[in-house]
Amino acid sequence: MYKFFHKNFISYLLLGILISSCNSKNENFDLDLSNFKIPPKNNEKILNLESKDSLVTKKEIIKNELKNYQNKSEILSSIPLGKIDPFSEEGIKDEVNNLNTNFKLIGFLNTKKSKYVFVSYLGQEGTITEESIGGENTNLLPNGAKVLKIDPKKLKLIISFENEDYILEL
Repeated sequence: MYKFFHKNFISYLLLGILISSCNSKNENFDLDLSNFKIPPKNNEKILNLESKDSLVTKKEIIKNELKNYQNKSEILSSIPLGKIDPFSEEGIKDEVNNLNTNFKLIGFLNTKKSKYVFVSYLGQEGTITEESIGGENTNLLPNGAKVLKIDPKKLKLIISFENEDYILEL
């Protein structure tokens, strides 16, 4: 019964919409076209100038106005060479590449396997061993400085830097 009622309801609804849409009401549908601007027609034709130029060949005289090459030294002097890394500390280390008051000896540690020295250099603290080379495997020594000997009994550290040996004591 429900299906029968449902089908009848839908059919009556569609029939009502169909009949109401076929009304013979005469409505005047007026549009206000007073503000509408009609674009003017251009009867001008665009001439293709490229096609005319291609038909007529022109002779041009090519002048050799090339600039001479610069010397290698001129080019190299005008361009800064090398990698510039804004986050690296290379500039700081190059400016202060010596053993001075920035290098401090803090302490010694002797184990069965190796000997360690606690140092502070340019605000960085850490340990160095007898294999430490500045700029290669540690940042706690100036570039090129090598640890020659660590003597924890006498509390001495011997560093070779710029062809000189420096003995640092605690």
